[in-house]
Amino acid sequence: MALAHSYSSVKDFEGCSRRYHEVRILKKFKSQDTSATLYGTAVHKAFEDFIKDGTPLPEQFAQFKNFVEPLAAHDGDVRCEERMAIRVDFSPCGFFDPDVWFRGIPDYLAISKSGKTARVADYKTGKSSRYADPAQLELMAAMVMLHHPNVETVKGVLLFVVVGDIIKSEYTRAQLPEILSKWAGRAGAIEKAVDVGVWNPRPSALCKFCPLSEEACEYKS
Repeated sequence: MALAHSYSSVKDFEGCSRRYHEVRILKKFKSQDTSATLYGTAVHKAFEDFIKDGTPLPEQFAQFKNFVEPLAAHDGDVRCEERMAIRVDFSPCGFFDPDVWFRGIPDYLAISKSGKTARVADYKTGKSSRYADPAQLELMAAMVMLHHPNVETVKGVLLFVVVGDIIKSEYTRAQLPEILSKWAGRAGAIEKAVDVGVWNPRPSALCKFCPLSEEACEYKS
């Protein structure tokens, strides 16, 4: 079974392989939108409109202006929500190509005029940056370098706009083989689970938010 992986799908699998199987492979259950996810979607759209078209931020997001203005002011090639994908041999491909292996969509991507440096940003609307995961930036950096072979350095940020925190990372092309090897290993764990057909649950405090039914998982009871 061929799977198209992403940062979020790998994290879902590592969080609970049973939930991953039921939601992403069998598609028996679907995660429902919450007020938090809807708020996040609205912030992302407001940032994109501001950066691409200069559309003023809605009044309820005006406090985030200090985050989005520097992104819009970048004098390089600025892109929002650019779809990127790679094959299992690490070659770039189309987002919906039949042989796609990994997909990624950075909220913000800017490539310098020289083409040597790129900046990526992902917007976070959570109430804490305590569990921030820079690995998301690592994967995005790799995909940027594969799609833009002149880029030598990728500077990434996770922008926790609600709490006013910024998590920074920087990656160079010299690190690319190590990054790709790491993510190949994480994807390989999913592919092994497919081969052996074992999807063990991983109970945690997050079980109460899981879309699975009590019949599908004993930890929902």
